[in-house]
Amino acid sequence: MIIGVGSDIMDVRRVKRELDAGDTVLRDRIFCRGEIQYCEGKRYPARHYAARFAAKEAFFKALGTGLGNGFPWHEVEVCQDGQGKPELVLSGDTLRVARQRGMRSAFLSLAHTADLAMASVILEGDSMSVQHEVRK
Repeated sequence: MIIGVGSDIMDVRRVKRELDAGDTVLRDRIFCRGEIQYCEGKRYPARHYAARFAAKEAFFKALGTGLGNGFPWHEVEVCQDGQGKPELVLSGDTLRVARQRGMRSAFLSLAHTADLAMASVILEGDSMSVQHEVRK
């Protein structure tokens, strides 16, 4: 059963400006070591950083927690499986809350151009433990 869907779009130029300005605080606060190594190994790192930022935001939207609710960005990591398919790896409180809310698996899709990066996340699992009001 699908228990959450989230999507986000990010301006690659904005990320590139911050990276070019030497803003390592943003990079180190948002991204895990593996994500930084992956992005820095690409010809256009800003595109890959932007896609991973969008993935993290899309995940939190799908989970229903929103941003800025105490979940560290580092607890959501975008990795690649053996064939290059992107996947989310959760840890810490983020993983605990996702499991409490019934999440069993997460599906991630990334895309980017020179200007925009986007991510879509679908969460699958048991019905959400958080009850939603039915509106008539």
